[in-house]
Amino acid sequence: MRRRLSAGEWVGVRPRLYRLADHPVTDRTTARIATLSVGPSATLSGLAAAWWHGIVDDPPETITVTAPRGRHGPPIKGVRILNRFLDDADVLIRGDLRVTGVALSALEGAVEQGAGVLDSALQQRRISVERLEEAYRRRYRCVGAAEMAPMIELLESGARSAAERLAVSILDDAGIGGWVANHPSCGYEIDLAFIAQMVAVELDGFAFHRDADTFQHDRTRRNALIAAGWTVLNFTWTDLTERAGYVVSTIRQAISAAA
Repeated sequence: MRRRLSAGEWVGVRPRLYRLADHPVTDRTTARIATLSVGPSATLSGLAAAWWHGIVDDPPETITVTAPRGRHGPPIKGVRILNRFLDDADVLIRGDLRVTGVALSALEGAVEQGAGVLDSALQQRRISVERLEEAYRRRYRCVGAAEMAPMIELLESGARSAAERLAVSILDDAGIGGWVANHPSCGYEIDLAFIAQMVAVELDGFAFHRDADTFQHDRTRRNALIAAGWTVLNFTWTDLTERAGYVVSTIRQAISAAA
C-alpha cells in the first residue's frame, strides 16, 4: 500500500479508503466512496439508491447512507447518515455495493424528490405495487413512513379518490368555491366542474395506471369536453402534492377568463 501510494498509483480519498489514480471520479465513484466512508456495513439509501438502480436519471446533491445502529463517527460532507436497522429483505448487493432494494429505494426516493420517483419505477416495471406495500409495512412508524402513507394510499385506490380529496382540500384552503364533483357531461363525469364558467378540472393519477386503452379513452373524453365548450385543466398527483400554488393560480385564471 505504501509503495502504491508513494508511486502515485493509489490516491487516498478517506481514512483507509483509496482509489486508483487513473480512475475517473464519476457520480458512481462518488456514491461508492460516500457509502464506504460510513463503514463496511453501510448501505446506499434514499434517492441516491433510486439513482443507483436506474430509476431516476440524476444523483442527488446529498447522498443518503444507512449505518448500523451504534455506529460512531464524524459527519461526512455531502452525506446524510441514518443510523437505523434495515430488514434483510430491503438490502441487496448491486454493482458490488450494499444498496437498499428497489421498492424501499423508490419509496424513500419519492419522499426526497416526489411521487414521480414511484411512477418512474412502476412504469419501468422495476417493481410492483405489492412490493411497494410490503416495503412500506416493514418501515411502518420509521423515518419517512408518514410521507410514504398517502402515496401508498394513492396506489391502492387507483388515484381518483385520494387525488379528489386532496384537490378539494386545496380549493377549500384557497377559498375557491362554486364547483361540483363528478358532474355529468358528454357521456362522461368531470372530476370537478365549475359549471357556470364551463371549466373542467380533471385529476390524473400515476402514469403507470394509464395503459394504451386508458390513454385513448382520456384523449377522447378530453376532446369531447373541449368540443362541447369546456376549458379542460389536467393536474397530476405531483401537481397536487408539490405545486398546489400552481394548481390554484391556473384554476383562478381559467375561471377569471371565462367570467
